[in-house]
Amino acid sequence: MSEFDETDFDEDEIKEIFEEEETLTPEEVFKMVLINKVKGTIVSIKLFDKDQDEIELSETIEQLLQYIEDSLSSDESNQFVDQIMPLMAQTLVSGLGRMLGINQTAFYLSNETTKMSMINMMGIAFLLLKFVQQNEITIETFEEQISEEEIDQIQRKARAENSATIGTFLGISPKEILQDLLDKGEITQEDLDSILNGDDE
Repeated sequence: MSEFDETDFDEDEIKEIFEEEETLTPEEVFKMVLINKVKGTIVSIKLFDKDQDEIELSETIEQLLQYIEDSLSSDESNQFVDQIMPLMAQTLVSGLGRMLGINQTAFYLSNETTKMSMINMMGIAFLLLKFVQQNEITIETFEEQISEEEIDQIQRKARAENSATIGTFLGISPKEILQDLLDKGEITQEDLDSILNGDDE
């Protein structure tokens, strides 16, 4: 038996992950790492109010999501529906079209769920900025030094996890995808072990 087989998830474990989806937070499932290649650092932030008490970002996002939901379902005219949403929609088309080109933009915007999710997330970003400004919130940045080798590993793992996730939705076994990436030399055995064991960098 190969080392891959010894560390891979079996079908029951994968099923258990999906069954526990409602008990997990997005932060626990999706670990997004912002890398500053110029400085060679991993960057994270924390929010603090005027009294220097930390504000939990996830709770703030939940409140903003609730505000958006209430605004969209309201029968009365409101600023979010009448002004912010149209602004975000036109900005999305203008910005995405110039950044990705017409063809790729058309691909993303042809899916109604993707399109509305992007517009709503832009709306959240807009509201979050207003929240930070109006409440005099301080954004503190924390940087952790990281080597080029570690940066390469993080990026390899991110690409591999993305490929495996997309493959799952297409009905392809994550095991097959990761094994294929390993065979092609696009990830290392160390990368694979880290992905399967859920190790953080």
